[in-house]
Amino acid sequence: LDAAEVVEATSHPVGGVCPFGLPAPLPVYFDVSLREFEEVVPAAGATNAAVRIAPQRMVEITGAEWVDVCQR
Repeated sequence: LDAAEVVEATSHPVGGVCPFGLPAPLPVYFDVSLREFEEVVPAAGATNAAVRIAPQRMVEITGAEWVDVCQR
């Protein structure tokens, strides 16, 4: 997708796409490495829009799927 298509599909600019507040259901994926943290801080590229949340709770809210994409 180009930048305009990302904004249209997610309502967030490239580099700040957050799994919350999507205008329509989209597949959401979280890397399994997030499980190492008690809480994460998704902010959609804006520090004034951050929220502290447990990764498992974020999965429950967004319907995300756990995937293993990071190289460690």
